[in-house]
Amino acid sequence: MRKNVEFIVVIFFVTLAFLVMLNDVTKNRNPEFQNSVELYNSSDQSELATTDLENEE
Repeated sequence: MRKNVEFIVVIFFVTLAFLVMLNDVTKNRNPEFQNSVELYNSSDQSELATTDLENEE
């Protein structure tokens, strides 16, 4: 009897996770990448490069 209850609880949570995932996928109508940063014209910036080098001693 206990194994049946555990099985039902597992099936319930797996189904719940699947439905939440399905809702999240279907809610996103625009699968294209959306810009989350502002773009700027790089010609306005000075030419500057940085490197991350560690001193090898």
